[in-house]
Amino acid sequence: MMHETNTFQSVPTTYEEFENFELLRGEEITAQHSTANSTMAGFFEGAGRFEFDLVPLVHAFTGPTGTVTKDAFDRIVGEMIDGLRNSGPFDGILLGQHGAAVSEEYPDMDGEIARRVRDAVGPDTPVVMCLDLHSNITRVMIDNVDATVVYRTNPHLDPKPRAVEASEILVKTIRGEAKPVQWIEQLPMVINISKQPTELEPMKSVMDDVRTVIERPGILSASCGQGYPYADVIEMGVSFVVVADGDVDAARDAAEWLASRTWANRALFGNDTPTPSEALTAAINAPVGEGPTVVMDMGDNVGGGGSADSTHLLLEAQKQGASELLMSLFDPEAVQRCVTAGPGVEITLKVGGKTDDMHGDPIEVTGHVRAITDGKYEEPTPTHGGIRFFDYGPTVALDISPTNGLGEGNTLLLHTKRGVGNMSRQQMYSAGIFPERYRVVIAKGVVSPRAAYEPIAREIILADTPGVASADLDSFNFTQRRKSLYPFEEDAKYTPGEITR
Repeated sequence: MMHETNTFQSVPTTYEEFENFELLRGEEITAQHSTANSTMAGFFEGAGRFEFDLVPLVHAFTGPTGTVTKDAFDRIVGEMIDGLRNSGPFDGILLGQHGAAVSEEYPDMDGEIARRVRDAVGPDTPVVMCLDLHSNITRVMIDNVDATVVYRTNPHLDPKPRAVEASEILVKTIRGEAKPVQWIEQLPMVINISKQPTELEPMKSVMDDVRTVIERPGILSASCGQGYPYADVIEMGVSFVVVADGDVDAARDAAEWLASRTWANRALFGNDTPTPSEALTAAINAPVGEGPTVVMDMGDNVGGGGSADSTHLLLEAQKQGASELLMSLFDPEAVQRCVTAGPGVEITLKVGGKTDDMHGDPIEVTGHVRAITDGKYEEPTPTHGGIRFFDYGPTVALDISPTNGLGEGNTLLLHTKRGVGNMSRQQMYSAGIFPERYRVVIAKGVVSPRAAYEPIAREIILADTPGVASADLDSFNFTQRRKSLYPFEEDAKYTPGEITR
């Protein structure tokens, strides 16, 4: 059960949300994931590579939204545990979780799932867990599994190889070739979302350190959990987990080394991103003919729980007279009106800003309905999270007329499901839209769209827009986080070996 929970998001994550995205059993999992680049795909590849029979039980996934309801947790996790009890016994368990899930009952939802899995299979059955890089890793998670493997890239292009790595550790454990022991080192520190791309500094050096540790003798795996700052829980923050072969001191030494090096550079991980006005001005004035400038709508980072309908940058585009601009908006009402009007028809309507009062107001536009699609498309190459099959529901390409300050050549992609953000250019291609032909592309994300848009972008600019995923963490009312946590408290102290409970 994989979910990244934004506790500041007003839209709860219900059982139906999982059903509408991915709630798969048995062979349904095989059909959807065996040829993808996801965690589940890595488990399938591991089964083939290391020659074991994989029995997929339940896979539940939906895009980041608000707190998971008790009903969703009880029904899905209940089905998972029943499957474990009724389909076994198993030689080992591969557990694909996110690591930043929060339910109405369990702030550490992933830890509770790991605990229930352990209770179901007993103390002697090896369990290896694979987590998202944005995980808030807890002691409960670590105590209930034999080994933990975390993605190492952001955008997340390596879920599949990390799941293969987890499979190998599990097989070696079952065969008696390895005795994994773990150590978790938690830092009293938050890495701002603007500093989380792993190919850019300062995170690049952190991940280089992780790879250095992996080369140490006796180390089976090493991971950094970047943390997910929009889950208001006590364990929110960065952590390091090292898995060693039978030597807990080696695991502890490596984890403390990683943590101390990151802590020493903590001042580099703060927020210094441009305002919406600054970002859009730079994009509009960028040289023509070198590819589009991609502006990241950080406050409406759909991969971080955004509403997908923020209009802050569209309003700014009106103020600055933008031309040749492309962006997407979640707006089922607007889609239905366009569908009713039909292709080629000119229509005036208000778009976006309909989820809450954090993401701007609806904005009136006039435009021609270029195309109407079912919103389904396939991405054959690795993207953030390894997803291959997408479904955004009925989708409309709307070419905007020069009104309310906007210039020529602007296009909106309107969709009826929130989805997981602009992480694939196929989202646009499937509607007959070619982002390469625009001057400015607004992407609702921070890091996840990079894999899609870096190959065509002249430049990528972050915009610190308001919203439930804003880079300005001081704009949120945290009530559960630790009260000595850098950078909220600049005098926060790190003590090696100290575990948050």
